[in-house]
Amino acid sequence: MKNIAEEENIIFAQIKYEGKLVEDGFLDARKSGEVLIGIDEILRHFLYQENAEFQNFEFEIPIRVKKGSWIADFLANYDAYLVKTALIYAGSKYTGSALGEMAKNDFKDIGFKDVFKLAFKSMTWVLKIAKHLGTLTKRKIENYKFIKDNKFVLLVNENGELLEVPIEYLELYSSCPSSLFSKLANIIEDERELIVEYNDLENNEKNSVRINTYSKGIFTKKDDDDEEILFPELIHDSFVELEGHIIRGNQNSNTIGLEFKNHIITCYPKKGNIKDYKHTLFTNCIIKGFVDRLNKRTGEFIEKRPRVKFTEIISIETIDKQQKLF
Repeated sequence: MKNIAEEENIIFAQIKYEGKLVEDGFLDARKSGEVLIGIDEILRHFLYQENAEFQNFEFEIPIRVKKGSWIADFLANYDAYLVKTALIYAGSKYTGSALGEMAKNDFKDIGFKDVFKLAFKSMTWVLKIAKHLGTLTKRKIENYKFIKDNKFVLLVNENGELLEVPIEYLELYSSCPSSLFSKLANIIEDERELIVEYNDLENNEKNSVRINTYSKGIFTKKDDDDEEILFPELIHDSFVELEGHIIRGNQNSNTIGLEFKNHIITCYPKKGNIKDYKHTLFTNCIIKGFVDRLNKRTGEFIEKRPRVKFTEIISIETIDKQQKLF
């Protein structure tokens, strides 16, 4: 078992720039500031996707920057820093000797370390998928094939190249704001390339992606203005019955992903937990419910991408084709 001192020096993930322009670890203050803000925004986006409870707490995202190129380290004991900053912010909510205990109770079920790891993996995979497909704005995925008991999807790009992707990251790609990575991508030049990587020692899993000037444009496009309205016929708060294929379930966010007309729509139960619908994963089904086009963070009306607050799921496949969700 590793002690605290050892864990403090284990690097789980890195976001870095490499090339002659940063070979001494130099990046001017303005660019460095923009990158750090961008990292904060990106990780919060994926943290909220993994567990919506993070939106209820104030916390800072600690980043250790060092030379050797321009490197932002994320340590294996990242959760300890998150809890520390969250507890500091919680001080404004609690008083007296009960402060520590009440704060700990608030955070004990969040699972900071696991959720952060999932968020960073999601970030890396979304970058890889976008680079492979050459876009972060085209939501319609046409050339693909489900493999390995429907737990992975094989994506084919316009050059005929293949990328094997865990199915849960496909929806995160489809719902990712097209400008999310712009602050990181804006400073990419011929002699300054972006690398995002993680090394999960506990699960023996490594992954990385490199973005250069050739693929930079994928991530520097503007957001909503040029993005088409997805399924405009699905009007907010209207009742719908959608026939499609359920491709994944996420207990943390209590959502499922429905493949519908070559798009993936996020669906969540009006009441209860998605575990009640585990028998419908990887099946063709009909989802009944209400269209939701409200921003789940701000409550503002949005029209670009609908979600469905479902009341019923009816599987239209035989039981022997259904697979376990959990």
